[in-house]
Amino acid sequence: MFISKRKHEPAHYMLKIESFSILSEAKTSKIESDVFEANGYKWRLDLYPNGNDEENGADHISLYVVICDTETCSKGWEISVDVCFFVYDHTHHNYVTFQDVNGHRIRFHEKKMTWGFDKLIPLESFVESKNGYLLNDSCVFGVEVIAVPEFTQVDRCLLMTRPPAIMNTYTWTINKFSTVTEDVLCSEVFKVGKVKWKLKVYPEGHGSWKGTHLSFYLGVHDTASFPDGWKVYAKFKLRIKKHGPESDIEKEADNWFCNSANDWGFTGFILLSELNDSENGFLLNDNLTVEVEISVMGTLRYFF
Repeated sequence: MFISKRKHEPAHYMLKIESFSILSEAKTSKIESDVFEANGYKWRLDLYPNGNDEENGADHISLYVVICDTETCSKGWEISVDVCFFVYDHTHHNYVTFQDVNGHRIRFHEKKMTWGFDKLIPLESFVESKNGYLLNDSCVFGVEVIAVPEFTQVDRCLLMTRPPAIMNTYTWTINKFSTVTEDVLCSEVFKVGKVKWKLKVYPEGHGSWKGTHLSFYLGVHDTASFPDGWKVYAKFKLRIKKHGPESDIEKEADNWFCNSANDWGFTGFILLSELNDSENGFLLNDNLTVEVEISVMGTLRYFF
């Protein structure tokens, strides 16, 4: 969360609350403001004076903006906005502003109608007189919702990096490989650069290669925590280690990972007959060792 101050009031909406202590003591869970209009859309503020317990916001002020009356929007609607919340500081006669720390534009759509902060201000700090949020038990909240024109919604910054050699490789040993009954195995989560990854192996193959080949993929972990429109590029090698003097088996790929393709690799990485042939040296004491080496990474982020 990025916090700053400014003199002029919010452009779109302000909500003044009198007798805040009564509201807080009554344990009122949520206050919904009246509906206001900004950028041709209708919105409201949702204020939790004691915190939004469902989102672990207890003992804080929780504040959200909600898009309303979307029934008239076209199918598949989406709007990108910059959101800024305000709380008036009566001591210094200015507004304290709260924005996304990374400056991400907020995309509202059918499955994302609400956005805000679960922990805007700790309650203890909010009621402390020296901070100026309350004067005579009254306080003022506000919001600005600035629509982003379509032609600027996709502005991005591409950051390309080469992870250090000592930190770009992950090795995973699958014990008792012949006894595995699961269709797919996932490695522990590992980190290269600023991205968390995982390996996926289908011991008996996947899709049209099932029963004939081992399938092997690299995937991005925990994509639900990523911002809308995320993309991560990787150039990488997947390999199966050999026990002995012969070279490992490896295949190279590059891919843009995103919501619709969060893993990538080779469905027909190696024939099962070749893998299980003891003369080839892939299995030692029934253990299979696989590896990934990520040589180049790129992250596509919002550009400001």
